Amino acid sequence: PRIPRLRPQIQSSPPRTRSEMNPEHSGIEINLSRFDRIYRPLESVTGTLALTVKDGWSHSGVTLTATGTATLQLPSSSNEIPPRVLMSQKITVLESGRLEMGVTKVPFSFIVKGQKENALLETYHGAYVSVNYVVKVQVERGMRKRSLSKEIEFIIEVPQPKKDLSTPVPIPFHLTPKTLDKVNSAVGKVPGFDIEGSLFRRNCLINLPITGEVVVNSSEKVIEAIDLQLVRVESVSLALGGSSSDVSKGGEMAKESTEIESLQIAIGDVVKGLTIPIYMVLPRVYTCPSLKTATFEVQFEINLQIVFEDGYMVTENFPISLHRTQ
Repeated sequence: PRIPRLRPQIQSSPPRTRSEMNPEHSGIEINLSRFDRIYRPLESVTGTLALTVKDGWSHSGVTLTATGTATLQLPSSSNEIPPRVLMSQKITVLESGRLEMGVTKVPFSFIVKGQKENALLETYHGAYVSVNYVVKVQVERGMRKRSLSKEIEFIIEVPQPKKDLSTPVPIPFHLTPKTLDKVNSAVGKVPGFDIEGSLFRRNCLINLPITGEVVVNSSEKVIEAIDLQLVRVESVSLALGGSSSDVSKGGEMAKESTEIESLQIAIGDVVKGLTIPIYMVLPRVYTCPSLKTATFEVQFEINLQIVFEDGYMVTENFPISLHRTQ
C-alpha cells in the first residue's frame, strides 16, 4: 500500500530583515510535530522542513528517509556486524525545481511501520546493543553547490501485551556475612552486619521508578555509604563475529555488564533501625523493555552496595525485568 503523506504545500516566509531577505548560509531544519519525538507503531510522524536559501538555487529534489536499525557489537572484538534494518522508508518531499532566497517550509508525513518481517524494537542506546530511528533529509543542488543534509532522531516505544502486572512481586533480602557471595575487601575479615529490606517489584514497569527500602539493623564498622547501581547485561551471539571459529559456536552468547546509573541512597553512618527509601527513576533510551531475540539479549539488574569506612564493600545483585504495557 502507498504511504499516506501530506501534499507538499510550500510556504515562503515573508522577509522582514536584510538577513532574512538573503540569509548568510543555506541550511535545513527538521521540526517534528511532537516536542518529545516519541511515537508508537502505526502512528503518523508529521513535521515541517524549513529550507533556508541563500541567493536562490536550483535542486534536483528534496528527499526524506526514515530508517531504523539495530546495531550490535561483540565485546572485546573489532569485527563489524552488519546492522539489522528494522525500518526503511523514502519519500520525495519536493520535486526538482528552484527555491528563491529566504525560508521555505514544506510539511511531511509518514507511518511508523516495520521493514518486512522485522518487527520494530524500542529505541535503546546501549554499550554493545543500540536501536536507533532517524529522519534524514537530503537536498541535491547544482554541480557547483554542495548537497545539503540534516538528520534528527525520533524515539519509538513498543508496548507489549503482558500478563497482569498490577500485583507487585517483591524481592526481599536479608544480608549478613554468612549470606554473601560477593565481598570485596583489601585485608582482614568481613565486619559483622545485619541489613534487610526489599525491592517492591521484580517485574518493573519502565515508566515507573524502582522503589523499595533498606534497614540497617546493626553493623560493627561504620558505614560510609549505601549505593544503588542500575546495570545492563547485553548479550550478542558469537555466530555474528564472522570468523569460522565464531560461527561454529552456534547459539553461544558473549555477555557483558555495564553500569547505566548509580544512586547514593545513604551517606555516613546511618541510624540503626531507620527505614531508608529506594527511589530510582529509569533513564529514557538508556533502558528498554527486557529483550530476548535469537541473536542478542538486553537484560537489567540492580546492585545494592554497602561501603564501609575502612574500605570493605559488600555487593548484592538482584535481576529485574522491565516491561512496557499497553
